[in-house]
Amino acid sequence: MLAKQGYRRSNREIVIDFLTRYKEHIPLLAALLLTAPVVLFQAFRYSLPLGYAGMFTLIAEEIADANFALPMSIPHYGPGGIPLVYPPFAMYVFALAIKIGFPTWAYLRLAPALFTLLAAIPLYYFTLELLRSRIASVLAVLFIMTTPATYYTNVWSAGVVRALALFLCLTGLFFYVRALREFSWRTFFLAGISLGLLFTTHLLFVVFAALVGLACLLSEWSLLRLRTAFGILLVALLVAAPWLTVVLGRHGMESMLIAYSSHNNVDFFSSLKDMPLAMQFIGDNLRQSTENWFITALAIPGFILLLHRRKLHIPLAFLFILLMGETFFYTKVLTGMMAAAFCAEIFQRTPGLAELKEKSGGSFLKLAAAALVALCAVLSPVNGLAQIAQYQPEINHYSLEMASFVRANTDPDATYLFVGRINEAEWFPYLLDRTPVFALWGSEWKGTYDQQLENLIALRECQLQKDWACMEEIQQNESVSPSLIVTPNSRWLTLQIKDTHAWDRIYMDEMYVVWQRINEH
Repeated sequence: MLAKQGYRRSNREIVIDFLTRYKEHIPLLAALLLTAPVVLFQAFRYSLPLGYAGMFTLIAEEIADANFALPMSIPHYGPGGIPLVYPPFAMYVFALAIKIGFPTWAYLRLAPALFTLLAAIPLYYFTLELLRSRIASVLAVLFIMTTPATYYTNVWSAGVVRALALFLCLTGLFFYVRALREFSWRTFFLAGISLGLLFTTHLLFVVFAALVGLACLLSEWSLLRLRTAFGILLVALLVAAPWLTVVLGRHGMESMLIAYSSHNNVDFFSSLKDMPLAMQFIGDNLRQSTENWFITALAIPGFILLLHRRKLHIPLAFLFILLMGETFFYTKVLTGMMAAAFCAEIFQRTPGLAELKEKSGGSFLKLAAAALVALCAVLSPVNGLAQIAQYQPEINHYSLEMASFVRANTDPDATYLFVGRINEAEWFPYLLDRTPVFALWGSEWKGTYDQQLENLIALRECQLQKDWACMEEIQQNESVSPSLIVTPNSRWLTLQIKDTHAWDRIYMDEMYVVWQRINEH
């Protein structure tokens, strides 16, 4: 009878079969289930995205409007427009989403979180490849994904580029190490393709991948592995060649070199002539990487443990990364992995019940050490989550309404000065469709990044001092004369601007006031 009707397995049998077949991947599933709520909850908490991504959104829209042809330049940012030398792969993905009708604001909220969660998969396997411990791999994912630096680098809206770069970077490094250790054409080409796509996504992640890749090669040095690494580099360059050919043909190498030299990336090498200054540079980066004392308390013995075990890949990579300009996020990846290595070692040495029944002092000491490590392992994510929970969008519906008014009621060629938070300012060249007189974002492609950053910091200081005359002095010193001013709806600022008799208030709501120069009417 059963043979005729067919045997139907029970749900319990299906689950057991699944767990048996995929048991080696269950730790990864656990890591993803624990990480997903952290990464995704802000995407559904607000209707607008966290952070800033105005320039990326504008580039994606320009690409979509051009039917995927790469534009020569992008307006407004820089300020005054920038040559489109920015690696465009992530923006092409964004443009495809726009073309198929995916809402822009929804993409900016959801895509960074999903890309970040996706990046947890190669992070797990890359850690497993280096440390050979599933416990360490799970902990590395939890430590790194609950770090505020990971959140504001990848889960904020700019993660439409950076989180995708993180996924490609970790995927490329995983297959790269696999190819070095056990060569196969599959891992060889997957490494080259992933790193080639990374080259067309984000240049700082390329530097990170190169330094980590060099550390892995030096840790397992052989001429055969050197040839493999060089071959992967050639494949990566071939993948990136179509973009590189177009960009270098249009703009030359200068813009790319200028961009790379921004963000303090060459400061260490330029400071080598003054060794105390060079050591201060490294010390500053080291302090940034040890902000979370709980993870630091685990990472330092993890560093020592890996050196003792002659697993030099992560410690050596960490030392290399200290020479980068902006290390705020990249060192966090490596400290998380070192902390995870130490935790896994302690947990594996934790005595069981049989040992504890012997009531030996050594067993209780090991148990106490494991409890202390577990406490730090718990408090590190808790500390990060406390900060992450406080993040709010830089813009709101008042921002969109004010921007709509400016687009409809002012000259398209008007320039403006924005008085407000630096991250908030990034959105307005895109939202207003007007050119700012000061703009940090995109200035790295014009060689003015340091000056623009200095201007915005100075403006912010004037605002904190409640001094409009101070802001006017900055404009005069920089020889800029904006047609519009966009300010917070602040009584002191409104009164001081009004007293100059040079500006007419043309818009006001609960958050913003827009002023137009009187001779511009």
